[in-house]
Amino acid sequence: MFCNPRALLTMLAPMPLAVMPPLAVASTALAAQQRGAADDDRPAAWSNETELSVVRTQGNAETQTFGFKNTLRRHWPSTRMRIRVDGVRARTGGEQVLVVAPGLRFPPGARPERAATRVEQADGAPDVEQYFVEALVERTISDRFFWNAGTSWDRNRDAGIRNRYIAFGGVGNVWTEQADGGGVAFSTAYGVSFTARDETEPDPARAGRFAGVRIDSDYHQRLGAAVELDSDATLNVNLPAASDYSLNLTNAVGVAISEHLALRVSLQHLYEHEPAVADVGIVARVALIDPDGAPGSGDELFETVADGGATIPFGTGPIRKNRLDVILRTALVITF
Repeated sequence: MFCNPRALLTMLAPMPLAVMPPLAVASTALAAQQRGAADDDRPAAWSNETELSVVRTQGNAETQTFGFKNTLRRHWPSTRMRIRVDGVRARTGGEQVLVVAPGLRFPPGARPERAATRVEQADGAPDVEQYFVEALVERTISDRFFWNAGTSWDRNRDAGIRNRYIAFGGVGNVWTEQADGGGVAFSTAYGVSFTARDETEPDPARAGRFAGVRIDSDYHQRLGAAVELDSDATLNVNLPAASDYSLNLTNAVGVAISEHLALRVSLQHLYEHEPAVADVGIVARVALIDPDGAPGSGDELFETVADGGATIPFGTGPIRKNRLDVILRTALVITF
């Protein structure tokens, strides 16, 4: 790996142990292909692609943003395996506060005057946590036809998804493929899936487990010797409730710097047609109305206003999260 192992372990630390099934599926497929590799004259080919993006600021603003994406592939004459790990984590430092020095005594309700203070900064908390792990095996049936099977795990707390596991399998078509690394490669796949999800807030209106239909597309084009275009999409539809579906679409362009280094800009859209539920606070912005103009006469009323006024909390209530998350990423890509 070309990335810092400590940074990778830090990013993967929040992942549950149950994320291991994707890696177990890939390992099983790898072992099976290694047993059969001796019967094939052509050697297997490994390839790996790592994207790293890091942003850190200090001073008045303290932020840390870490993006990591790694795609490991192995090709046999008739079988392909892919393991993909993707994560984005952002943390913002807490605000500065003045803390009164310890040991000072004062009566309840009073405010100490001329008290000694010191500046402290509150601990930051993760603002963004998005992780994705997928293992996929494809087996060629003919030049233009293949079957595939795989499993994935993802987490997006901002979208209300604590853990989502998907197992899938199906068939696909290769519509066009690159010759000697050039040209256009385009394939589609379609099959069935099983989804088990755990959301941050319970939602009786949404099933936690369901069978579904899955459609994938994969497009790759090389423009000259230095520019590459990539586009991949995954649609997963809940069969019993077709309005409950999700779409993961990523478009990217990469420019080679050298044989093993490139710069890539990607735009990812994560869409949930029926997003998760969130429990948020209810507040009213009010202005005081006094009909007789005499304060304290007992006829005063609060009237809600669009802006300004005082804010009064009224407990909490459920809302649905936003349907669409958009991630724009620039990264250094390392390949071998």
